[in-house]
Amino acid sequence: MNLTDRNGVNAQYATAANLNRRIGIHEKYSRNKQGFGPWIVAQYALEPDMALLELGCGTGSMWQGAALPEGCRLTLTDFSEGMLEAARGNTSHLPNVSFRQVDAQDIPFPDGSFDAVIANMMLYHVPDISKALREIRRVLKPGGTFYAATYGEHGVVEAVAEMLGIRLEGNHRFTLQNGGEQLGEVFRQVDCARYDDALDVTDPADLVAYMRSMASMEVLTAVSDETLLAAFRARMVNGVLSLPKEYGMFICK
Repeated sequence: MNLTDRNGVNAQYATAANLNRRIGIHEKYSRNKQGFGPWIVAQYALEPDMALLELGCGTGSMWQGAALPEGCRLTLTDFSEGMLEAARGNTSHLPNVSFRQVDAQDIPFPDGSFDAVIANMMLYHVPDISKALREIRRVLKPGGTFYAATYGEHGVVEAVAEMLGIRLEGNHRFTLQNGGEQLGEVFRQVDCARYDDALDVTDPADLVAYMRSMASMEVLTAVSDETLLAAFRARMVNGVLSLPKEYGMFICK
């Protein structure tokens, strides 16, 4: 699947099922017990009465258990209406939240509308990343902040591909390795915070389900679940299969 193709992305994210499956394995097996979602929210420097925009909000799960400063107004957007439906449920505890179906390449808000814009784990899906970044810069107020979490090029998927001896055409269009250069073309200040973590999997069947939920692992279509399970079990040490995770966030002014 071409993950910059709108039809492919729509099919992958039409409902929350695949995303929830991927979130689930991280919640169950992550070595860092803070959790990536709470860590992401902890990076936000939010103040009362801010106007906030999140692009590609997905299920909104990162806002579960979170609170906003008094008077903040949060606009959650996604290209998928199915994701927005899930986000409504996960953010029902927050006041002043609105929802809208939006393409990050054509943000339907006036210049300087928001104090902060958020785009986590989604820019690598956008066909024209440069256009999206210019749009984000346009709708930010002077002195506003852009937050963009993403993955690196040496994480779980790459480790599994190497383990199985397969050639993987990974989506490395916006990663911790190359995202800073892209952001530097639009923003004056670009900083990067890293999230230290790994997966310690004890039930390899969960890892098989995780692989099946990812469009980038369609290369495994001809590989049976039994073959994958055997490969994973063969590499377990004391009942644990440890895999690297590489995640972080760019914070831009």
